[in-house]
Parts: sequence; structure tokens; C-alpha cells
Amino acid sequence: MAEVLCLGDSCADIIIPYGESLTDQDVSVVFNCGGAAANTAFALGRLGVSVAFAGKAGVDLYGLSMRKELVENNVDVSSFILSDKLVSTQILIVIDEKGDRHPFLMPKKDPSYLEIYPEELEQIDLREMKYIITNGMMLFEDPAASTIVSFLEKARERGIKIMLDLNFRPETAGKDRSHLNKVIAMTDILLGSADEDFAILTGKKDLKEAVKDLQEADRTIVAHDKNGSTVFEKDRTYHTDSYKVEVADTIGAGDVFNAGFIYGLIQGKGPDECNRLGCAAAAYSLMRPGARNTPDPEELYRFMKV
Repeated sequence: MAEVLCLGDSCADIIIPYGESLTDQDVSVVFNCGGAAANTAFALGRLGVSVAFAGKAGVDLYGLSMRKELVENNVDVSSFILSDKLVSTQILIVIDEKGDRHPFLMPKKDPSYLEIYPEELEQIDLREMKYIITNGMMLFEDPAASTIVSFLEKARERGIKIMLDLNFRPETAGKDRSHLNKVIAMTDILLGSADEDFAILTGKKDLKEAVKDLQEADRTIVAHDKNGSTVFEKDRTYHTDSYKVEVADTIGAGDVFNAGFIYGLIQGKGPDECNRLGCAAAAYSLMRPGARNTPDPEELYRFMKV
């Protein structure tokens, strides 16, 4: 019985180091396990949090590898379903000269992570669960969108805190937002990119104006970017500057930030310290290529003291 559930995507990241290839280095294409929700679950497992992952992939090399890696890092995968009727989703990620990522979804139509049905979530044990985190890219297409909305409504009735990582993707820009809006309405903690997600959602480029549109009495809003992260509560604001590190690439940094923030919540920390933990975990990840280089608690606190 997990304290945290990460509900959403698990994908195969196919890393194409285009930037490095321009320097005549000997580089090659690499496969890594990925997906925003699965990355956060992996990171929480590394941090010693009791965590489960719920999602869908195919019974293929990618799906089996993704499941195995989560198990090896203490994630409950009893609700991670591998289907022989699906092909695991792949994300082709081109890394440019600055280490920034440019993702391309394959296949574009009916990706496996969206094939989630109500009966597949009914088995999840909610008795000791404190937080559920999902992301915006799960909320634009059925069956996943309506399934997740119904599941979160039931979870909220039980007093479980709902977290949403906005996590917009280019392919969702023009889609219907009705399910997304339903989840935002029940969200206790709303996270996203300060210079992308909140502007797209509200149509306002000024972050403070965007936050005003989304601020509810009991809602915490967390907006992060390359300069750090700001936590907005009704009456207070907390900011943490980013840790200055040499960036290998930016893949999964936001997912690892979420894990660090949640780790703080589970430890009973306040919003300011949760924010610091999120920024530190993300910075630690940035120093190494790939999305799954999260520290364990000892490594995290040692990094924060340097």
C-alpha cells in the first residue's frame, strides 16, 4: 500500500545526441526508460518514498524494460499493465548543442499510455495513499482522460491530495481541455513550467497574472524554470534559485523536481523546504544525461550542502 501514486505515462526515450555529433565526438543513439509519471515514480523510489505507478505499455522490449527498472527501484508496479495488444510508446528526443530536448512522439495516434480503462484502476488500494500525481498530457483523449477524472474524483472523496503537473506537449495544444479543467478544479497542488505551461493554460504571459487566474483558497501553485522555482500560496510566496550546475541534458528535470517536492511533503516539510528539495533533486539530475539520475536521500542532502 503506497503513500504516493504516480498515474500516467511510461515511454521509451530514444535519445539522439545531435549536439554532441556536431563536435565530432563518437556518439550513438541510446534507449532509456522514460515518461513523465514513470520518471517521477522512479525518482520517488530512489528517495525512499512508498510509491506505486499506474500506467499502460506493450509486452515488448521497451515495456518489459520499463517495468523491470521500476521494480528494481522499489516502485509498486501492480497497476502497471503490459498488454500484448499494444506497442509501447516511443519518444524520439533530439538533444541540441545547449543540452535542450526536442521530443517527437511515436506513434502519434493512440499511444499506449492513453489506453487506460476504469476497471484497470479499480484494483488500486487507496487506504494509505496520501498523494496522487498525474499530468496534463493524460487528459486530452479517451479512454485515459475520462478514466482518470473519475478515479481522481473518488480519490478526492477519500481525502487524498491531488497533484497535477501541467506538462503540456505540442501535440495537445489545440485539443479540448474539458477533462483537464475538471482535474485542475480538484487539484490541491498544481505544478508546471513558469515560462510555458501557465502561459499556455491562461493565455497570460505574466506569471503572477496567470497564477491569479488559477489561485484558489487551498491550492498551492508551483512554477519552475531554469532560474529556479516559486511556490504560490494564498497569502505567501516562496522562491528558490536554481542550483548552478553544468548541464548534461534537461530530460526529465521537471519530473525529478516533482519527486523532490513530494519527498519533502512526505517528510512533513513546509513549502519553502519542499521547493528547495525539488530544485536540488532536479539540479542533481541535470548533471547527468537521461531522465533517471535521481539521488538517494543521503546524496540529495550532501549535494544541497556543497
